Amino acid sequence: MNEIKDRQKLSWEGMFYSIQRIDLLIVSISGAGIYICLETIKYLSDKCQDVNLLIRISGVLFLFGIIINFLSQVFGYKTNQQDFLMCQAQIDAGEKVSKKEQTQIDKYDNNSEKFSKYTDVFNYISIGFMFLGLILIMIYFLFIF
Repeated sequence: MNEIKDRQKLSWEGMFYSIQRIDLLIVSISGAGIYICLETIKYLSDKCQDVNLLIRISGVLFLFGIIINFLSQVFGYKTNQQDFLMCQAQIDAGEKVSKKEQTQIDKYDNNSEKFSKYTDVFNYISIGFMFLGLILIMIYFLFIF
């Protein structure tokens, strides 16, 4: 049984590590995408050429990807905060939990689950914005530039 608990703990830590890496990748790739878009706009402006709408849309998508990722970080913080408060309420209640204490514990647990769902949704949205930005910028450079 202890081996299973240890394995479960390692799995949990691995999941947390993976999400952290994904967040860093989203911000890094989107930041690089914004830079490429701005440099392309600067280059085209210096050459007195029209700036294609795909470049502008790509830059906006990368920007939204970063902004949404920050929102997911805020909700991730709120998830952990509510989970911490739930654990603290359980510790404070001790072995015998009153109805009032159980209500408070359930409230923290429900809030934690709600914020966790928001975090997941915002993570998927930020990944989507990043991929759309990448696809559009690649279409521009492969077929239009």
